[in-house]
Amino acid sequence: MVRIIFLLIFLPISLASKSEELNNQEKLFFSFIDLNNDKNISLDEVNQSIRIIFQLIDENRDGILNEEEIIELKNILESLS
Repeated sequence: MVRIIFLLIFLPISLASKSEELNNQEKLFFSFIDLNNDKNISLDEVNQSIRIIFQLIDENRDGILNEEEIIELKNILESLS
């Protein structure tokens, strides 16, 4: 579930786009995930980013995402688009 959320939030790269460069939003996502700023994203960085996102979504800090927390995430994502 968390990996799905991660993909929905941080990898909204259009498959229809044939651009050779990342757009500004994609660059922002990339830099968020590239924690050590080495211009590469490792599996460790992806896992760390997922943990950070999970902690941000898990408002009551119980280690579980409930329906209300997912709805809140959905509302935030909708407001950004």
